[in-house]
Amino acid sequence: MISVYTGKRLLAVSLLTSALSGCASTVEQLPILYKPEVRQGTFFDAESVARLEPGMTPRQVSFVLGPPTIEDPFSEGRWDYVYEVEPRSTDLEPISRKLTLVFDDSGLSAARGSFIEPGNPLYDPGA
Repeated sequence: MISVYTGKRLLAVSLLTSALSGCASTVEQLPILYKPEVRQGTFFDAESVARLEPGMTPRQVSFVLGPPTIEDPFSEGRWDYVYEVEPRSTDLEPISRKLTLVFDDSGLSAARGSFIEPGNPLYDPGA
């Protein structure tokens, strides 16, 4: 048999638990709750992409842009750069950039993606 005090304690614990679980949905909306932004990939911007030139070696490209996010083992001479930011505590827009570089025997030969416009000497929509 459960004593009176144990029954009251169980009732108090269950009431407290249900009250706190009702607050769980509002915790996400508190302005004091910090949610760090999520950054993934290798950062690159328009200035660094503008410094790319046809014929650059992979080492020179790595110096300008950093190491590639993805170096495809099935496509020799192809580097992919991906950079994404998901701001979670602010109202800023998410950032998503992608850049594909293609190397041949003479060095950097083609590129497509973010900051590569049709007038760029590396522009190749099929890269």
